[in-house]
Amino acid sequence: MKGKRIYATAVAIIVAAFFLSDHSYGCTVLIAGKHTTEDGSILFAKTEDDGGMHVDYLWRFSRGQHDQEAFLQANLEGLKVPQREQTYSYWLDECPPTHYSNMVVNEWGVALGSNGCQSREDPIEKLEQRGQIEQGGIGFMLRIILAQRAKTARQAVLMAADLIDRYGYRASGRNLNIVGPDEAWQLQMVRGKHYVARRVKDSEVAVVSNTFSIREVDLDDRNNFIASPDLIEYAIDRGWYDPETDGEFDFAEAYASREAHLSNSNNHRQWILAKMMNQDFPVSLEEAELGGMPVAVQPEHKLSLAGVMDIMRNHYEGTALDKSNGHQYNPHHTPHTVCRYSTHKTTIVQQRSDMPVEIGTVLWRSLGQPCLSAFVPWYLGTQSFPNIYTRKEYKRTGKSKTELLNDQATNAPFMAYHFNFPFWKHRETDPQTASGVFHALSRIADARYARFYPMVREVFDRLENQALQMQPLIEKKARTLYEKDKQKALDYLTDQSHYYAREAVEKARSLNVRLMVKPRTEIYKKK
Repeated sequence: MKGKRIYATAVAIIVAAFFLSDHSYGCTVLIAGKHTTEDGSILFAKTEDDGGMHVDYLWRFSRGQHDQEAFLQANLEGLKVPQREQTYSYWLDECPPTHYSNMVVNEWGVALGSNGCQSREDPIEKLEQRGQIEQGGIGFMLRIILAQRAKTARQAVLMAADLIDRYGYRASGRNLNIVGPDEAWQLQMVRGKHYVARRVKDSEVAVVSNTFSIREVDLDDRNNFIASPDLIEYAIDRGWYDPETDGEFDFAEAYASREAHLSNSNNHRQWILAKMMNQDFPVSLEEAELGGMPVAVQPEHKLSLAGVMDIMRNHYEGTALDKSNGHQYNPHHTPHTVCRYSTHKTTIVQQRSDMPVEIGTVLWRSLGQPCLSAFVPWYLGTQSFPNIYTRKEYKRTGKSKTELLNDQATNAPFMAYHFNFPFWKHRETDPQTASGVFHALSRIADARYARFYPMVREVFDRLENQALQMQPLIEKKARTLYEKDKQKALDYLTDQSHYYAREAVEKARSLNVRLMVKPRTEIYKKK
């Protein structure tokens, strides 16, 4: 009973902290090419930062067979896109009711996650009048449509280009990271029908925050660039680019809003990622603040998975931007950090093309702030999720979970659920969900960061180290099983993913109670 009271107090702290948190947006992405990592994998690391309190739930959608005349609801304004007769299965790491903070990975290992990027483009209404957006354009559903239809990252980019050419993109601007086992792309879209996609080279690490990052564009190099055909001419017509005075075309300079392009929130985060990977990174902080960050970085040594986890926990430690005095002050009070108050999820997708995709694609997922959480492995071959990681009630739609999962011909029931999800004031942060448990831990530990951070890391470092050390053994056994009986291999991977996921939640729960009790114990000792 005492533990329940303590836990209820923890939940109350979260609600109060909502008003004190940094509500700014700050999604940060790193994509490491296969020649830059120790194990030859592509690593796609991404934070989700939306301000306030957000929850994240895992869904697994099966393959679908649809009528030839079926249409898919593509937005809330009524846009309908012809559905394919067959759609692929995919995972959705959902953050209701957001439009874009939802990661998707399909059965072929094609993973999609994005960064909001403000552009110079006009509002939707003006673009609709000019015929550059049809019925509100495509946005939320783009990545889901691509997951349903694409076998490779390149194929997904080409499909996205076709959809944007037809219907137009609705958000001001966005960087959609599209990463498969063989190659990675970054598709940077401007409201309307203008975009450019750049392939991430195997020998580089792409870094991006919340502004466009692609600089030079070679429209003749179809192996590495896919773009709207009038990309440069349109920028000239709008007065965003003058070949005579501006020199070579620079997409970020031309299309990004000046505020986003020169924002320290964006440039500082990109700069610290680069600096952590290469101490001799040639761009100074002052140059970065003037919008001088390149699209990618050459790391000074090959990156490990554990090293990328550390990078995503960064608060500018060891630089002049660190205002925490060695964590004596809460580092999340330092503005614009990679790991921040508003971080509700961080995912590192590990892609290996030399093994079956169910084994070779692993989502290392951390809920809450990554510095106060653990990255745990979810193999793509996982067949189900523990209840605590999923949403159990679907009363908002009048549909059962099975109906929501299976009705992909129109997508209307799921859209209704997603965008009618009750806001935080209509619900407590649910301690019966993994998101609620980790949100509680983040807020409790933030209250006395210098005291609690080492205690939290001691617990989660052991769990992470165990998962990293066991990974080769788990995958060796899974591959042996896969050759004899694929289903047994998938069952084994499901068990392993469930084990680490449940261990993480139980350790977070124990820490919540421990950290709530400790201050009281210290007071009694002083008395």
